[in-house]
Amino acid sequence: MFANMPTTVEGAKLQLTQEQEAKFRVVYRKTKDEQGAYFTDLWNPEIDYTDEFIIVPLRSVYDGVTDPLAIGTKFANVEGSTHDPKPGVSSWIQLIKARLQDEYDITTCYAEHNKIYVGDSQDESDEKTNEFSCGGTLVGGHVILQATNSSTVDEGGNVHLLPICHKHNTFRYTGGTGAGYYMKLARQMKAVKLKSYFQLSALVEE
Repeated sequence: MFANMPTTVEGAKLQLTQEQEAKFRVVYRKTKDEQGAYFTDLWNPEIDYTDEFIIVPLRSVYDGVTDPLAIGTKFANVEGSTHDPKPGVSSWIQLIKARLQDEYDITTCYAEHNKIYVGDSQDESDEKTNEFSCGGTLVGGHVILQATNSSTVDEGGNVHLLPICHKHNTFRYTGGTGAGYYMKLARQMKAVKLKSYFQLSALVEE
């Protein structure tokens, strides 16, 4: 049942030995509809897990949802998150739907339509609507809440997921994919929380 998932850039920094890679794993239990999974425990080699469970390396992990975020809440993309392994789901939008579709209509982009913002914490008024338009498949975007620019996430840091369109997720204003701008929520929405498993202490639920 061990899912042989690819290693993230952050995960590679752990520089685990083969013995450690085999030992330090995380257990998820599938949801009843098998469209998602939730964190259960650290892997115990003495337990005979059934097919209800998924066993994966120490990587990003589902950690519940936030309180509802207000309309206009700022958020920016997490740079370099493309290859973050998914915990028991085929896509990040699937995880959002598994957790929030009973509360929200998750069929359209939750970022303000046809808008991106360029600026910093001192000047957030530079709206670039003439250079951007929404479009593409709806995705579960890795984002940083209350941020006014895209960024990488430090080792051991936490990130959030929001349903945004492919263009909001990948537009290039400056730098790489999804970089150089931020967005605002068009509707009230909870965000899915992810923990990055870079330290064993991070496995403790808040």
